[in-house]
Amino acid sequence: MDELSDPALQTGLERQLGHAAPFSEKELSRVEDLHVRHARSLFGLDRCSSLQVLTAVGCDAAIDLADVIRIESLRSLNVRDSGLNTLDALADRPWTMALSCYTPRNRITDVASLTRVPRLQNVDLTGNPLSEHSYRIVVPALREQGTRVLLSGELEWKVTRHLHEQGIPVSCYRKKETFTLCLPGLELTEFPDFGHVKIPEKEVESLLSGNPERAFHFFPDVFESGPGSAHKGP
Repeated sequence: MDELSDPALQTGLERQLGHAAPFSEKELSRVEDLHVRHARSLFGLDRCSSLQVLTAVGCDAAIDLADVIRIESLRSLNVRDSGLNTLDALADRPWTMALSCYTPRNRITDVASLTRVPRLQNVDLTGNPLSEHSYRIVVPALREQGTRVLLSGELEWKVTRHLHEQGIPVSCYRKKETFTLCLPGLELTEFPDFGHVKIPEKEVESLLSGNPERAFHFFPDVFESGPGSAHKGP
């Protein structure tokens, strides 16, 4: 039988199942919780027909939720520090159970489709370059529907949206009182879940004006060595 083609996906399954590929269909059908790092494709994941919790970290923009939504048992989707740019696929199926969708630090701009996911319980959109309409109109509509929404504050959202609109895939988020920059997805670094850079608030504000490429200067360990290399640190 054909194996799952993405090496990172295979590695995640090897950790879960306790042995190297190949995996039997019976083994795959019993997987309920899976953690994947640095995947470029989730193709074939629907063979894990009992999957309830999927965590995908530092993945490529090419990951497609259409490879996930066919799993009827899924109740928690966690995609962070990745290149995910749309959640539209979530509205393409009737959900028979409550869904939590945690997607911090991706490249999502439009979340209007989430209003068509009737059993959406929780959603995390922090660190995404949401459009003005999604930030100011759609998110309040989701909250009115009873969805608990985590959202970036005004300053870090504006900076993230501005940079992405200028073709600079750098995102800003805030953890407690600290502002942090990151490079979501695998376009510029092999380790987007590492090397996040803390910067003062005045530096964040300065990114709203001037040359947006200045944002790259905060990642010398990445760009002095060229795209594709990154400083691995917490």
